[in-house]
Amino acid sequence: RAMFFVIDQLAQMFSLLKYGVSAVLVFIGVKLIVSRMYHIPPGVVCVVLVSAIGFSMVCSVLADKWNEAQESRIASKASSKVNTPMHTPMPTPVIKQRRP
Repeated sequence: RAMFFVIDQLAQMFSLLKYGVSAVLVFIGVKLIVSRMYHIPPGVVCVVLVSAIGFSMVCSVLADKWNEAQESRIASKASSKVNTPMHTPMPTPVIKQRRP
C-alpha cells in the first residue's frame, strides 16, 4: 500500500512516468509467459526495469522543459502582437479612366 502512494507522488512529479510503469508491467507479464521456455537472468530484468523507469523520468523532465519553452515563445509572440494593429489596411488602388 505504501508503494502506491510513492508511485502516485512520482506520477504527479513526472508526467510520463505512467508509461514507464506500464512498460515495466508489460515486461513482467512477458517474462512470466516466457519463463517456462526461456530463463531471463535477474541482471537483465533489473536493467530493463530500472532503465524503463529512468528513461520515462528523463523524458518527463525534457518534455516539461520543452513545453515551457514553447509556452514562453507563444507568450512572447502574443505580447509583441499587442502593440501592432490586427489588420493593416491595403492601399486603395488608383483606377485611371480612359478618355474617348
